[in-house]
Amino acid sequence: MAGLIDQRFGLRVLLGILLGALLGGVLLAALPVGVQPGDTLELTAADGSRVQAKVDQAPDAGPGMAKVSLSAGGAETIGPLPLLGLPVREAAVSIGSAAGFDVASSRVASRGEVKIRPWPTEILHVVGQLFLRLLRMLVVPLIVVSVLMGIASLGSIKALGRLGMQAAFWMVGTMFVAVAIGLVLVNLIQPGKGLREQWAAEAGASAAPQQTVGELILRVVPTNPIEALANLDVVGILFFTIFVAVAMLHIGRERLTTVYGFFEGLNEVVGTIVAWVMRLAPLGIAALIATTVATQDPSFLGPILRSLGLFALTVTLALALHFLFQLAILLWVAKVSPVRFLQMMGPALATAFGTNSSNATLPVTVRCVEELGVPRRIYGFVLPVGATLNMDGTALFEAVAVMFFAQAFGADLGSGGQLLVAFTSVAAAMGAAGIPSAGLVTMVLVLSAVGLPATKLPLLWAIDRPLDMMRTAVNVSGDALTCCIVQRLNRDLGPERDEDDAG
Repeated sequence: MAGLIDQRFGLRVLLGILLGALLGGVLLAALPVGVQPGDTLELTAADGSRVQAKVDQAPDAGPGMAKVSLSAGGAETIGPLPLLGLPVREAAVSIGSAAGFDVASSRVASRGEVKIRPWPTEILHVVGQLFLRLLRMLVVPLIVVSVLMGIASLGSIKALGRLGMQAAFWMVGTMFVAVAIGLVLVNLIQPGKGLREQWAAEAGASAAPQQTVGELILRVVPTNPIEALANLDVVGILFFTIFVAVAMLHIGRERLTTVYGFFEGLNEVVGTIVAWVMRLAPLGIAALIATTVATQDPSFLGPILRSLGLFALTVTLALALHFLFQLAILLWVAKVSPVRFLQMMGPALATAFGTNSSNATLPVTVRCVEELGVPRRIYGFVLPVGATLNMDGTALFEAVAVMFFAQAFGADLGSGGQLLVAFTSVAAAMGAAGIPSAGLVTMVLVLSAVGLPATKLPLLWAIDRPLDMMRTAVNVSGDALTCCIVQRLNRDLGPERDEDDAG
C-alpha cells in the first residue's frame, strides 16, 4: 500500500510540475513582468554601443518611480523616471530618451527578486510561498525529532556495544565519501556557472563570510540552544540534538519513560503534519513552478534549462560513482560478491527506485538482507536506523545542490564554506525522513548555513523525481552494505544465533 501511495504521490507531483510549467508559460507570454527594482538592463544604442542601466527604487518619489545608473565609459545617474512595472522595451526607450540616445535593442542582463507582478502571477506567488513557508515551518522539528529518535531508539550505549559503533562509523563515513564525490564533480562541472550573470544580483552580499577552521569548530557548540533553534543555526541545532540523544542512551529508557514517550509522540505528530503538507505538494509545486517561469525574462529560460540539465548530469554521475564505491567496499571489506549482492538486493533496489521512500522499501530490504545471510540481531537495528539516518544519496544531492546555487549566485564558499556544506549536508540528510523528496525540505537548512537564499529552490522540484528515484536506491544499498560490513566484522554472529536468541 505504501508503494502505491508513493507512486500516486509521484504522479500527482509530476502533473503539478507540468501544469505549473504550462501555466507559467502562458502567463509569461500574455502577462510578462515588467522592470523590477534591482534589474540591470543592457541597452544597445543605434550606433552599436552598449550601455548598462541599473534600475533602483527612487526613494521618496512614489510607487513606480526609479532612478537609473548608467555605465558606458563613465557613470551617470538619471531619474526619477516612471519605469517600475513597465515592459522592458518601453522602459529602455524611456531611459534612452532621458539619457539622450536612441535604443535599438534591449535585454535584462540580471534580475534580483521580483516584487512587482501582474495579479494572476501574484496569486500564484502567494499560494506557492504559503507552501514553502509550511515546509520551512517543519524543517527544524523534522530534523530534531528524526535525529533524536533515530539515535535514542538504538537502545542503551552499553547494550549497543561494538555493533552500534561499527554501524555508525560506516554510515557516517560513507555519507561523507558521497558528499566528497559530489563536491569534486560539482566543482569540476560547475553546473550553476551559466546562471551567474542573471542571478548574482539576487544573492548580493547574502553569502556567509569565510570562516577559519577554528571558527567552524567553535560554531559547532551553541551558547544558547534556544537561540540556535530560532536562528536556524543548523550546526548548533544538530550538535545539541545529538548530545541530548546520546545522554538519553546513557541514562537508559527505563529511567526516561516519560521523555521517550514525549518524543515518540512528537515524532508521530510531526510525521502526521508532514504527511498533510505533502498532500498539498502538487498544488504548491505547481504554483511555485508557474511563478518561477512567469517571472523570468524569456532570454533567461535557455540558460536555466542548460544549467538544470548539467546539474542533473552532475548528480547522476556522482550517484553512479558512489554506487560503484559501495560495491568496491562490499568486495574489499565485507568480502561479498557484488554480483550476488545485486542479485539478492534487486527487489529492494527496484522498490526504492519506484517508491522514492526508504521507509516504504524497508520490508523488502529486510527480506533481501535475510537472503544475503545477515543475522536478525544485526539487520534488526541497522535497517530501521539506516532508513532514517543513513542517507548517502540524499547527502550527496544536498551538497551538489547547494554548490549549484552558490555557483549561480556568484558566492565563493572556499574550502571553509565547502567544509560547512559537507557537514551540514550529512547532518540534514540524517534528519530527512524516509519520505519522497524530503531532501528538498531539509535543504533549506543547508542553504541557511552558508547564507544563500532559498528563493530559487523550487526550480529543483521540476527535475527532482528521477533524481530522487536514484538517490533513494543508493540510500537503500548503503543500508544493506552496512549490514554486510557489520556481519563481516562480527563473524561469531551468524544466522544460527538468531535461532538461539529466539529460543
